[in-house]
Amino acid sequence: MIAFEETFFDENRIPLIWQVTRGHDAGIDEIVGWLREHKSRLTAARDRYGAVMVRGFDAIDSAQRFAAVLDVIANEQMEYIGGSAPRETVYGRVTTASGLPGTHSLALHQEMAYQESRPDALALFCEIPPDEDGETPIADARLVTQRIDPAVRARFDAQGVGVRRALPSPAQGAANTVPRPWSHVLGTTDPREAERVAQDKGWKIEWRPDDSMQLWQQVLPAFKAHARTGERVWANQVHYHSPESTLRWALRDRRHADAEKIRRQIAETPDLLDQCFHRDGTRVAGEDVEHVWDVLERSEVPVRWQRGDVMLIDNVLGMHGRRGYRGRRRVLVGLIKD
Repeated sequence: MIAFEETFFDENRIPLIWQVTRGHDAGIDEIVGWLREHKSRLTAARDRYGAVMVRGFDAIDSAQRFAAVLDVIANEQMEYIGGSAPRETVYGRVTTASGLPGTHSLALHQEMAYQESRPDALALFCEIPPDEDGETPIADARLVTQRIDPAVRARFDAQGVGVRRALPSPAQGAANTVPRPWSHVLGTTDPREAERVAQDKGWKIEWRPDDSMQLWQQVLPAFKAHARTGERVWANQVHYHSPESTLRWALRDRRHADAEKIRRQIAETPDLLDQCFHRDGTRVAGEDVEHVWDVLERSEVPVRWQRGDVMLIDNVLGMHGRRGYRGRRRVLVGLIKD
């Protein structure tokens, strides 16, 4: 018999924790059956709190068993096509959460919020806890939205935001870097197939002489309403795809060589950096980007991992990121469509 209690780490009340109090040694089939019985309650908790962590099962110890959990909590699973983070497929549609080295943090964000096709939720699974640091910061997007200056919210609400991504060629880029080469983003090394994939998504490609590309993605609303609760929250990645935030990211991580390179690119070759634009064609103001970055940084609620943890995060009402780390750390992810 499995029993659990609902609790929180602290006063932030995110994530809600389902702490197993009896049945730690349950087999994976029993766990899957229990999750199936509690699926509607899990979804309701996700809607209310933005994130729910299931903690305390010994048997959730591998990508295969995490995949079994995903099969029951997800109505449908989504592939990672068009994403900006380097990832490797581990089992089925389970992938690594990010292939970036531990020297890189990740700012709070909703998954794939720079494109129209995005997951409704994601599940993270801790296979190997970090040796040092490596927490996953999360946040309630409703609180983040309230903290953004009303004038900034109004500008983005009126004009939306679109991304122009600067993607290196397959020969120039590496799988575990940002930006990823276009072959990894679009899932092909064939330029004609890349153009077909982009066209299907409503994107436009501009080729550069060195076989790199500028990928223009459509201007999207800067806010998104949750399908069940109707709550409308900030939901874009302007803070990832603007030169000002790219520089802030490097400085936060103390990647000083990267920061100097970015400064030179801003001054000399801005086309080699991602840029964000509003619907009227104007570039998103740097001061707006930096304001959003500051709000997100203040909103982080760090979560320390234990082996076997599974955290379900709503991809509208919740945000997630990653702290830098040293040593080992292996967190896997599954993307969920409702």
